[in-house]
Amino acid sequence: MKIVLALLALTLMIGLASPVFPQTDQASVVVKILNTRGLWGKDFPTALLSLPAWERVGERSIAIFPDRIVGTTPFRTRDAAQPTRTTFDQAVSQPPPSPTSPFADLFKGVPTGPLPVQSDVIQIFDDDSFRIAMVGSGAQFLAPGLTIVQVESLIGLAQVVTTQVIQSERDRRPVILTLHSYGDGAIAFAESDWQPVPGIVDRVLLNVPAVSTIVLRKGQ
Repeated sequence: MKIVLALLALTLMIGLASPVFPQTDQASVVVKILNTRGLWGKDFPTALLSLPAWERVGERSIAIFPDRIVGTTPFRTRDAAQPTRTTFDQAVSQPPPSPTSPFADLFKGVPTGPLPVQSDVIQIFDDDSFRIAMVGSGAQFLAPGLTIVQVESLIGLAQVVTTQVIQSERDRRPVILTLHSYGDGAIAFAESDWQPVPGIVDRVLLNVPAVSTIVLRKGQ
């Protein structure tokens, strides 16, 4: 009897932990998450259209903050980042590829041609390094005040939850990110222990090659 009850409890626990949709196929998971409007701000399609430019400068991952997009390649100085910024500017000035059919509605009404954003080199708080960033006046890439609870209510529990410790060269405690990953790591919603309000999504990490292949038509 005890064994039966234990198995029943385990079944219930697994059922409660199941995501809203199975994470067996990376492409279908990415399509559903990126098309979930409650997660994203009004300028999110622009972030996706910038993926080829990030690929051009060799970025494997980008961090989407509420008001900016930041590369994950660190530079020790602002000057060291300038050649990469120049290449990025050249790439982002080109008309982006067309979206694949699952994203037709998401990109409906988005202007064609060069993206309405500009690049910058910023010093990021995490480790004090300099990064290439994409910014725009009044840009809104994530839904305002997005929380992990909202994420889970919309798309279910993460496939994997991990932590990342980022140490700076200054005398302060490290930044600890809690990463809620979906689609075999293609998308991760990150909490930061430096956020004044616990549970807020600090940034979303996108695997650039994986997401770009799913979202945009190549060879255009």
